[in-house]
Amino acid sequence: MDHHDRYLELLSDGDLAALGRFSGHGPGESDIVAWFRRKPERIGAALDDARTAEALFGLDRGVGPRGGAGSGPRPMVEGWDTVTPVLVFAAIIHRGAGDIGDIAHVPERFGSGLVVPVFDGEQLARFASSQANRLFLVELLGSYTKVMSGPQWVRSRGRWRRRRFSEMNPAQLAAMAADIPLEDRAGAYRRLGDLALFLNGVFPDHSVRLTLSSIELERILRSIPDHHRDRHRAVQRLLTDRVDGVGPVLAALGPLWYQLAADLVSLPTMSAQLAHVAERFDQARRFLSFTTDRWLWNQRDKLFPSR
Repeated sequence: MDHHDRYLELLSDGDLAALGRFSGHGPGESDIVAWFRRKPERIGAALDDARTAEALFGLDRGVGPRGGAGSGPRPMVEGWDTVTPVLVFAAIIHRGAGDIGDIAHVPERFGSGLVVPVFDGEQLARFASSQANRLFLVELLGSYTKVMSGPQWVRSRGRWRRRRFSEMNPAQLAAMAADIPLEDRAGAYRRLGDLALFLNGVFPDHSVRLTLSSIELERILRSIPDHHRDRHRAVQRLLTDRVDGVGPVLAALGPLWYQLAADLVSLPTMSAQLAHVAERFDQARRFLSFTTDRWLWNQRDKLFPSR
């Protein structure tokens, strides 16, 4: 599917009306929705327009607490309830792609509390210049406004036990993937890759604080086929070095999960995109962190309440 047509599926009529109003693109409000539906290729230009982000967040864009000086973006001027979160995410991803080209270095967190500048703005700008990459990240963020969770019955030691399942728990999600026949795991591997990218890109502080027990680590490793045991050793080295938090483990396995999904998915275009993100996982993570830090750092808990 064309990227512009996909935006038509993701954005509501209210989003399209607001997008035309914010950006100044297209005819009057009464015709703007139909105009965008006739000319979906204009959606990208409207999202790229600086006026869209300014209308959503106010003129004081600032940066987040890890990004240096500035008070940060204000809440949406006309109220968050007038648009869906997808429009917010599309606006910040497109605006972030425009901003990153003018920034030489991006703050990077190492461990707990240490932030250093990494001079890779040019690489991140190349990643963000791809329409497919931008749409991938918009859909990723949109998928975590609501997450799958609820009670699950598990048979253990001959008895059925009721446990709570959440796809935000990497050990539980990996255990579920391990119980699926390998040839049917494309969706589960994709979601594991998504979780690794989301937690490390949007909530890096949380990823540092979240720890894994030995049992949880074993459940995560069971999701990986035996012929990828070399990646097991990579995770063991992280633990041997006493790296705190689940973040480094997910960062090590995220690219592998995406590649496994790419190998199994039947749709060629999706396979190619997943393989692309697998190869550029760190760039995707850092651009996502840059963008959400710059625009959403004081709104993340409202947009992603199920973390």
